[in-house]
Amino acid sequence: MAWGLRVASYNLLADSYIRPEWFPNTPAHLFEPRRRQDALARRILSLDADIVCLQEVEAPTFDALQRALSRHGYSGVHALKQQGKPDGCAVFHRVVRGVGHRAHYFKDVLEDGRVSGHLALVVDFEMGQERLRVACTHLRWDRPDRPVALHQGMQQTTELLGEVVQADSNALWVVCGDFNARPGEPLVRAFTEAGLEDAFEGQHAPTCNANGEAKAIDFIFHSRALSARPVAPPVIDDRTPLPSEQEPSDHLPLVATLRRA
Repeated sequence: MAWGLRVASYNLLADSYIRPEWFPNTPAHLFEPRRRQDALARRILSLDADIVCLQEVEAPTFDALQRALSRHGYSGVHALKQQGKPDGCAVFHRVVRGVGHRAHYFKDVLEDGRVSGHLALVVDFEMGQERLRVACTHLRWDRPDRPVALHQGMQQTTELLGEVVQADSNALWVVCGDFNARPGEPLVRAFTEAGLEDAFEGQHAPTCNANGEAKAIDFIFHSRALSARPVAPPVIDDRTPLPSEQEPSDHLPLVATLRRA
């Protein structure tokens, strides 16, 4: 059965992580939680996506989005990180039938011996006689000088690919989120080396400009049995204010149409 789905990935910027001094070009009133929730709902609806994968989602924000998006036919699931972190991942969907979900909590260990608390939220969809599995994640940032084998994000990537994706190789997969890594880095290459394709291969553009540096760190990967038509994100540079009146997060959403021939 041939089908096509529009898929989006979007880091919302959790209210708990906002420090006004980190965003000197953003007017203070744009950080008011209720205002941001309304703006985030409008931005998500503007994507016109069938499946929306969200990161840095706090419980009050998920509840607000659930109320706003349900009026437009969306259903959502949410899973919080562990270790006392205030945010997590959420997946909203319309049109397609969700048939189950689970949170996979990574077992990577921090320098002080604690697990990170990060997760991948995996949602299953029924696509005719096939199963589509969507994994939404927010891989942990680590120092760029840390050896690859010890890098927290790489540990999470290895676990995600080995214990989740490759453990169910019969399914069609979409893996997306904030990877805190750039195109060409070992963490990103690990996904293509595992047999997935980058929906934005050769077309990457900056998705955030944290610390005054525009960079692409958000990705949508998919099984080779699917084809992708990426949508170019708005153009930003090092000085573009984020969040702004137009963009309620410090990240831009990524959108691609995935097709099964």
